[in-house]
Amino acid sequence: MTGPGNPPGPATGAAMPGPPGPALRLLPVRVLRWDGDSGLLDGDGRTFPFTRRDVVGFHPAEGLSALAELGADGSLLRLTLPGHPVRAEPPPLRPPGWATVLVPGELGPAATRWEAALGGGLPAGARFAGRALPEGGTLVEARWPGAHLLVRERRLAGRAPLETRLLRPGAALPEVGWEVLPAGVLPVEERRLLGQDAADPWGPAGICRMLVRLLRAALGAGGTHLVLEHAGGLVVAAEEARGRLGDPEDPESRPFGALVDWALTPDRARYRTLGMAVAGGEDLQIAVVHPESEVELDSAESALLFGCHLQTRQSRLLADGEVFYVPRDVRVGPRGASATSTTGYKYLVRRPPASRADARIRVELVRG
Repeated sequence: MTGPGNPPGPATGAAMPGPPGPALRLLPVRVLRWDGDSGLLDGDGRTFPFTRRDVVGFHPAEGLSALAELGADGSLLRLTLPGHPVRAEPPPLRPPGWATVLVPGELGPAATRWEAALGGGLPAGARFAGRALPEGGTLVEARWPGAHLLVRERRLAGRAPLETRLLRPGAALPEVGWEVLPAGVLPVEERRLLGQDAADPWGPAGICRMLVRLLRAALGAGGTHLVLEHAGGLVVAAEEARGRLGDPEDPESRPFGALVDWALTPDRARYRTLGMAVAGGEDLQIAVVHPESEVELDSAESALLFGCHLQTRQSRLLADGEVFYVPRDVRVGPRGASATSTTGYKYLVRRPPASRADARIRVELVRG
């Protein structure tokens, strides 16, 4: 499984060159520096530069322990990051905003400030209007022909705890957030209501592509962190967030990995995703039979992300009873999936009963 910077494959999953040849050794290392595109590793008394293209896993972060695969000449062939985080289930509440960009200070209701900060992420001619809220903060509305969105600027005191495992320990967070609400209906809700008639959220004018543009503009205007509200408040540092969001002008880029989280339950009995409603799909889960097996955990992660990939690339939800195959060495990135293996694992899609009233419903993947 690869992150957004690895060599992308086409949406059809056509074969690509395989991984490097046999390595001389595996070396435990620590990430000394990471700026979102390149970094520095420390291990066995030496340092190794690395880039996104060397990474297997989505989440480089300073201080993180990882495993480096070295070639016969001692050069870095591949860096494997811990891919199986554990986190408790977030509270079953639907956040009003889709994502929040943390910033050092407030802009207030002045429309010109918001146009300067966010105008580059919206269609030409977008007009901004801001007003102070009685409870504090500012509500900003942006309008352009045929659409509008809201951004709420507020202080974060008293909000629900954030998931900060991707940040350096002890990292301080700003007190102000720009909470983005691009539309009242989430892409997955529109898909459930309209089926194949629903708009493609990652199309040229799709809501997810617009969200990526807006978030990149907000990060460029001084944002220090991105909070993925529907992914249980996962916090991603600005440089990492920009790398994961990719290039919104690339029509092949559909970076669902920038909007979601995936983790094991604390008892390690289930692996699941969080946040796919924003990316245009449904969250998935899979039972883990042998939680001590890295091979099973790796294949479970691959199945989850490949299932998310299918929803995103094909602009659809997985059907009950559907069967799909995940190649053993599949790599998923924002521009598609690729693999060289001709063998893999079969998965059956099992949708929950329509009458279930759970606050958070996930589609089950069953390995067969």
